[in-house]
Amino acid sequence: MKRIILFMVALVVCFIGINFLVYKNINETYSTNENLIKKISSDVPNYTKIDDIPKGLIDAIITVEDRRFFSHYGFDVIGIGRAFIANLKAGEVIQGGSTITQQLAKNLFLSSEKKLTRKVKELYIAIKIENDYSKEEILEMYLNCIYYGAGAYGIQNASQTYFNKDVDELTLVESALLAGLPQAPSGYNPKKYPERAKKRQGIVLDLMYKNRIIGKEVQENLTKQSFFVFQ
Repeated sequence: MKRIILFMVALVVCFIGINFLVYKNINETYSTNENLIKKISSDVPNYTKIDDIPKGLIDAIITVEDRRFFSHYGFDVIGIGRAFIANLKAGEVIQGGSTITQQLAKNLFLSSEKKLTRKVKELYIAIKIENDYSKEEILEMYLNCIYYGAGAYGIQNASQTYFNKDVDELTLVESALLAGLPQAPSGYNPKKYPERAKKRQGIVLDLMYKNRIIGKEVQENLTKQSFFVFQ
C-alpha cells in the first residue's frame, strides 16, 4: 500500500511539473483550450479542407513524415527507431522522428529550440491534440499551417507558389515534391535548389514504393518526370 501511495504522489508531482513546463512561455497566438481549426482557418489564407486535398498528397505526406500516423496516439517510439535506422543507412536525414501531431504542436505553440523542456512540452501538447481532434482534423491543420518554403505557409499557397494551380489539381509527382519540403523548406526550395528538390522528391516516391503505396513501375515513371512546371 505504501508503494502505491508513493507512486500516486510521484504521478501527481510529475503532472504538476509537466503542466508548469507546458504552459510557461507558450506561443500566446493559440490556446489548447480554443477551437484550433477555427483559429487556424481564420489566420491562414486559403485554408483548405481535408476533403479537397488529393489522396496522393496525403499518402505522400504520411509516408515521409509519419508512417504510423493513423495508429499512434501523438508519439511513435517505433517511428523514432525506424527513422534513426533509415537516416543512418542513407548517410543523411531522410525521415524525421517526430510525428505529424508533434510537428503541429511545435508549429502552433513552441519555438524551434533544441532543449529537453521543449520536447516535453511538444509531447504533452501532442497528446492533448490527439485527445481533442480526429486524425483527419489533425492532418488538415498540419497541412494548412506548416511552411513549404518561398514564403508559402499552407498547402494551397505552396501549390500556387510552385505550380500555379489549386491543390486539388496536383498530380502525384507534384504532390511528392511538396511532401518532401517540410523537412527543410528553405534547403529543398525547388526555385533555388532544383536538384536538391528533385532528389528529395525521388526519396518520397521511393518510400511510397517501399511502403506499397505505389507500384515499382509507377515509381520509376514518376521519378523520370519533370516537376519544373512552376513559373
